[in-house]
Amino acid sequence: MPRWMLVVAVFLATALAVSAAPDPAAAEPASRLTVDLKKGRHRISPLIYGVNFAEPRFARAVDLSVNRWGGNATETYNWQVRGSNRGQDWYFTNFADCWSAAFDYCKRGQDYSAADAQVQQDRSTGTATLLTLPLMGWVANGVSYSGDHPCSYPAAANPQDDHDPYHASCGNGRRNGQWLTADPTRAGAAVGPAFSAEWIRSLTQRYGDARHGGVSIYSLGNEPALWDDTHHDFHPQPTTYDELWTKSRDLAQAVKDTDPGAATLGPAEWGWPNYFCSAADHVQQGCSASSPDRAAHGGTELAAWYLRQFAAQEQQTGRRLLDYFDLHYYPQGSYSPATEVTRSLYDTGYTDPSWIGARIGLIPRMRAWVRDNYPGTRLGISEYNLSLGVTADRRLHNVIQADTLGIFGREGIDLATFWPDRGSPVPAAAFRMFRNYDGKHHGFGDRGVSARSTDQRRTSVFAARVGRHGPLTIMVVNKASTSTRTAIRLRHARTGPKAKGFRYTGGGIHRLGAVRVRQHRIALTLPANSITLLRVPLRS
Repeated sequence: MPRWMLVVAVFLATALAVSAAPDPAAAEPASRLTVDLKKGRHRISPLIYGVNFAEPRFARAVDLSVNRWGGNATETYNWQVRGSNRGQDWYFTNFADCWSAAFDYCKRGQDYSAADAQVQQDRSTGTATLLTLPLMGWVANGVSYSGDHPCSYPAAANPQDDHDPYHASCGNGRRNGQWLTADPTRAGAAVGPAFSAEWIRSLTQRYGDARHGGVSIYSLGNEPALWDDTHHDFHPQPTTYDELWTKSRDLAQAVKDTDPGAATLGPAEWGWPNYFCSAADHVQQGCSASSPDRAAHGGTELAAWYLRQFAAQEQQTGRRLLDYFDLHYYPQGSYSPATEVTRSLYDTGYTDPSWIGARIGLIPRMRAWVRDNYPGTRLGISEYNLSLGVTADRRLHNVIQADTLGIFGREGIDLATFWPDRGSPVPAAAFRMFRNYDGKHHGFGDRGVSARSTDQRRTSVFAARVGRHGPLTIMVVNKASTSTRTAIRLRHARTGPKAKGFRYTGGGIHRLGAVRVRQHRIALTLPANSITLLRVPLRS
C-alpha cells in the first residue's frame, strides 16, 4: 500500500486518408508518429497486464495474465486460521477472511479461505497467481467469528490516541503520538520459512505445483522497510540490510525446496528512499552513502546490495533463488498536467515534481541495478497506481494507465500488477484496449517494434506485432486536453489498404469507421484525452 499519498508542422496531405470524420474542434497539431518494423524489436511480457485482487468478471473480460495476493495484511496472513492481522491499517487487529459484508461478517461461511478462493478463481480464468508469503516472522495467532477480535493494543486498561470505532477495546498503539510497547504474542505467532513451506505443500496438493496449474510466483514478503510502522506490534525495530537478506534468502530457499518450478519475487519495497537505504538508516533524515546501515555495507545502495547477495549465493550453490527484482511505485506529488506522472517511469532527464525532487527514471534505474549486480533477473513492479492522488478524473485514469502499460512493454518490465484504490479503481477500459479491445479477445501484440513520437508528453505511441506473422497493432494515447490531428508513418511495413480502429474517449470502447493506409501513412484525428488502437494487416 502507498504510504502517502508539440508544436510541429502538420504534414497531412491530400494523399492521406482520414480515419474518422474530422473534428472541427481540432485546433492543435499533434506530434509526428513513426513506427518502424525493423527497429527496436523486443518481446513484451504478458505478465505486465496484472492486477491485485482482481474481480473474476474483469479477469475473464481482459484475459488477466497475473493476479496478486498482496498488501500489508498478507505479510501477517496465517493460512492455517484463515485470517491476518491488519496492522496499522486497522488498529492492529486480527480478522478472519470471512469478516466482510459478502459473508455477513462470518455469520455464514466460517471455513472461507480468501487465499484459496483467489487461487481457485485464477485457475478458472487462466490467470497466474502471485502469492505473498510472510517474511517478517509474525502472523495472526487466531481469529474470532463473534466480533471479539484479538488485537495487539488492548485499550481497556491502556487508553490510546485513537480506538476502533466498531471495537473500542482495540487502540492504535500510540499515546500522545508515541508508540506503546506491545506483547507480540497477544495477537501474533512467530513463524519461519517452514510455515510457508507447509503452506506451499498444501497448495500444491490441492491445486498442483507451479508447472501444473498451481501458484506460479511467490513474493518474499511485502514492503519490509515499513514493518516498524505498518506492523509495529510485531516488528518495532527498523529492518536492516542483514535482516532483509537473511530472511529473504531463507524464505526463497524454502520456496525452491518445496516447489522448484515456482518463481520468487522481492524485495517488494514500498518507495524511493528505501530503494537506497534500509529502515535502520532513518530515511526521514535523508539517505546517503554515509547513512549508518548503508555505510556498514560499503555505502552500497540497498537494491544493489540485495541483488549482489543473491548473485553471490547462486555462485556458491549453483541455484538461483531470486527470479524477479520487484519494487513498488506510487506518485508522490502533484503533476500538471496529470498525465506528466508517467514520465518518471522512463525519462532519465525528468526531475519528479514531488518531495523526491530527483531524476527517478525508475525502469532504466532498475535495469541498471540488475545489469550491474545480478544479470538475468527479471523486473517486476507488483504495486503501482499512477493516478492515485494525482487526479479524480476517471477518463484520465484510463489515459494514464494506457500510457503506463505501453511504457512497461516498451521498457522491458517483465511483471506488473496494478493496485486498486477506492479513489482510483482499476481503469478497466485501458486494460481492455490492450487485452480485449473488440470483445473477441484480440489484444495488443507481444512482439514490440520501434514506435516514436516527437512529443511524447502530448501524444505517445506504442507498436507491436501479434506473434511472428500476425498483424501490426498500434496504440496511440492522446494525453492532450484538446483534439489533435496527426499521421502515423509506417516504415518497412507492407500493409493492406485498410486497418481496423478502436477508440476510448470515456465510457465504452467504440469501433472507428474506415481507417485507410495510403503511402505508408495513416491519418488520424485524435479526440482529447483518448486512446486509439489500430490493427494493421501486414503482407508477407
